[in-house]
Amino acid sequence: MAIEYCDELGKSDLVLIGPFAPKNQNVGRTRMPDVPAGDYERVFLTGENATPLMDHCEWALAFDHEADIGSERYMRYPLYVWGSGGGSILHRLAERQPETPEERLARPHFCAFIYGNKRAKLRRWLFRALSLYRKVDAPGRVQRNCAPIGNSLNDKLTFLKDRRFTIAFENSSASGYTTEKIVDAMLAGSVPIYWGNPRVAEDFDERCFINWHAHEKRICDTLALGWQPLARSRLMRKLATPLTLISVARRTVEADRNPALYEAFFAQSPLTDYSRQLLDEKAIAGRWATMLRAAQARAKAKPGLAAR
Repeated sequence: MAIEYCDELGKSDLVLIGPFAPKNQNVGRTRMPDVPAGDYERVFLTGENATPLMDHCEWALAFDHEADIGSERYMRYPLYVWGSGGGSILHRLAERQPETPEERLARPHFCAFIYGNKRAKLRRWLFRALSLYRKVDAPGRVQRNCAPIGNSLNDKLTFLKDRRFTIAFENSSASGYTTEKIVDAMLAGSVPIYWGNPRVAEDFDERCFINWHAHEKRICDTLALGWQPLARSRLMRKLATPLTLISVARRTVEADRNPALYEAFFAQSPLTDYSRQLLDEKAIAGRWATMLRAAQARAKAKPGLAAR
């Protein structure tokens, strides 16, 4: 099947839609551009926190779990599965050779914090809390306290490989929204301290990282005396934030001081049954083949045009 790129909407058979249009071009208050239906297949493709509206596209690949979208034309394809020039970071994680306990013990620095987005307050609070214990190295634009690093993945991994922990917080939180941040830390052998996707334990083994959401859930359940509607409420999570911050920081300090606790993060593979399934690229290849066949059918149906 030959593929020809076209920058004119009316002449296209398949249109890729991303989440980066100006706000006045989006559907309502969403991050999904309002591309009108036409003689083409619209595919919404995003690794950002942007939930697809299936009434405004024919197909979508995003972070939401399939059951939450409820459409056969939707497929969950989180950012950590995306590949570029030699496979995804998930494949690299699966193939990574583990370090020895002695090599991990020899890491010279405590924790990494690499961010350029100033709007996310929670991770800056954790940075400040952990900095009361030991220096947290921040080469990014936010909280910079050491020399900057390059922009490539290898630059980032080289930096993380000297740090025992990494603050791996997403820019925002949503169910299913897991990006490369947690995988980059694991790939470098640095224990992630994670916030973002409340269901992240379905993607990666919770024993391999410090999960803010697990600490938050325990605290909310305690404060709500087991009453789940209150425990799961946004109000309770907000009230629990200071206690969760203390709990996560204390867990990090305990693991840094106790070699046995630290080694426990590496006693098993971080991959779960779910993330292992994503290593098989047949599913995503099959979905793209289906979308391209649909676009080809559109082309053949267009009046006055030769079948392509």
